Amino acid sequence: MASVGVLPVAAGMAFLAGATDVYGLARLHDLFVSFMSGNTTMLGVALGSGDWARAQKVAALVGLFVAGAAGGAILAVWAGVRHHAAVVALVSAAVLTVPLAQPTWTIESFVLAMGALNASMSRVGAASVSLTYVTGTLVKFGQGLGDMLCGRPGDWSWLVQAPMWLSLLAGGTCATLLHWRLGSDAVWPLPLMAALLALAAFGAGRLEAEEEQKSGQNTYSTRG
Repeated sequence: MASVGVLPVAAGMAFLAGATDVYGLARLHDLFVSFMSGNTTMLGVALGSGDWARAQKVAALVGLFVAGAAGGAILAVWAGVRHHAAVVALVSAAVLTVPLAQPTWTIESFVLAMGALNASMSRVGAASVSLTYVTGTLVKFGQGLGDMLCGRPGDWSWLVQAPMWLSLLAGGTCATLLHWRLGSDAVWPLPLMAALLALAAFGAGRLEAEEEQKSGQNTYSTRG
C-alpha cells in the first residue's frame, strides 16, 4: 500500500489494539490480550513460584495469540498483497463480535483477534511498524533520533513510529473513558472499530491500485 493511504489505517489498528488491551485488563487485571512480552514475564513468575494453575492460564493466552497470528498470516497470503489488510481487519472484526453472543469467550476472542491483526500490515512506506505493541516502535524512534543527532545519513521514515505510539496510547485512553461510562461488558465499540478499519484498508488498497495503474500508463506514454 502507498504510505500516504496506509499510515492512517496502521495508526487506527494501533488505536484498536490499545483499546482492546484496556478491555482485556478489566477482566484479567494483570495480564494482557496483545502484549505478549508482559505475559511471558508473568509466565516466568508463575513457573518460578510454582503456581501451575496461573502458568497454564498465561501459557494459554500466549498460545492463542500465536494461533491468531498464524491464522492472520494465512489470511494475508490468501487475500493477496493489495487487500490482505482489509481481509484480516474484517476477520478480526468478526472475531471481536463473539463476546456479544457468548460473553464467556471474551478474552479468547480478544487474544485471537489481536494476534491476527499483526498480520494485516508490517510496513508503512520504508518503515517497519508494529500494530499491537510499542517497545520496538520506541526503539526504532529512538534509534532514528540518535542517528539524526549524530548527523548520520538516512531517511526520515523513523518519524512514522511517533503516530503509532500515540495511537496506541489514545486507544487505551479512550477505551478507559468508555469503560467508565458504558461498563466493561459493553464491548461493541471494538468490532465496530475493526469493521471501519477494514473499510479504510480496502479503500487504501483501491487507491494504491489506481496509483499503480496511472503510473503504468504514464510509463507507457513516456516510452511511446
